[in-house]
Amino acid sequence: MLIHIVTDNFSTGGGIEHIFQIVKGMPALNFRIFADAGDALAKFSGLGNVETCPHGYSPALVLKTKPDLIHIHQLRPLLAFYRNPLARYEIPVIYTAHGLHIHKYEFLPGVLSNLKYKLRFALEKYLFARVEQIITVSQADQYFIRTKYKLNHVRYIANGIDPSRLEEVQSQREIGDEFQLPAKRILFITVARFNFQKGYDVLIRAIALIRDFLKEKNAFFLLVGDGETLPEMKKMSERLQVTDLVRFSGTRKDVYSLMKSADLLILTSRWEGLPIVLLEAGLLKLPVIASDTFGNNELLGEDRGVMFKNENILDLAEKIQRILNGEYKLATQAENLYHFVNSNFSVARMLAGLQDTYAATIGGKGGNPEN
Repeated sequence: MLIHIVTDNFSTGGGIEHIFQIVKGMPALNFRIFADAGDALAKFSGLGNVETCPHGYSPALVLKTKPDLIHIHQLRPLLAFYRNPLARYEIPVIYTAHGLHIHKYEFLPGVLSNLKYKLRFALEKYLFARVEQIITVSQADQYFIRTKYKLNHVRYIANGIDPSRLEEVQSQREIGDEFQLPAKRILFITVARFNFQKGYDVLIRAIALIRDFLKEKNAFFLLVGDGETLPEMKKMSERLQVTDLVRFSGTRKDVYSLMKSADLLILTSRWEGLPIVLLEAGLLKLPVIASDTFGNNELLGEDRGVMFKNENILDLAEKIQRILNGEYKLATQAENLYHFVNSNFSVARMLAGLQDTYAATIGGKGGNPEN
């Protein structure tokens, strides 16, 4: 069986990691991956069943060699395939939604934002209706597509994570010297792209509200990642006078080691699909504080982490204070999350769901919509 996987680019992140787990975990299948070039291209070089094609994702390029199935990730490549409403393909196409970015317009006020929401709604409903099968990585997204878009050919298959790649992770010994941190400290770490979705502005404003308290507690924040809002967030930290509490690391290749060296993961996203970084924190037994929003609350309910009201700066500041005052059983929460991730988000379970979907779609039946 030959599967053509199509995504936007070969850049480091949760989406490309998800694809890597798929192709690595299905050695009996052959894959070609089509995308624009990026820094994660070499990640696939050791896999004998994978050919990378870093020259874009136009339908003509993807269909030059006929596969048994096309599996699209990300909306831009999906739009490239169905921009023409008359486009028809003999080969079945499925789509994985890594979060629904239509939620962005729910957080932006004004008439223009409302118009953009309606346009995005119409576009996504149209595109999703064209494919044979939609896969969501969270139950919330499955519910949204079924109830809002009135589409039933949607299946929930949770992200899977391989615990073996985290078992031998060691703390970063030089982290204190590199980031000018005192020996006795509490270190919060965020690992996420810098964009509106990830809510770094909420975090920096919350830090500013309790700046003096954080200094008393020797609490610091390490922000790992890059993206379009990084310059703006650096300026905000200067304007709000929290540069002594915040460290910007940029993109790193030793992310797991940095996470292992931290005391808590903090994720302030306005919305998510199912964030892999929370799965990773779970396997590292790293306590978590995160926004109560799509994706996050599927992982952190029932005493598996601390959640604050989404976009609520005051509540976030209060929850950080309570954490630093020892009001939560963080070790117990981390242990609970560890067992929850191990039990429910294995790569094997994800791959089994995908294999069933691949076989059923190629056979003309589609995946099981009840899952």
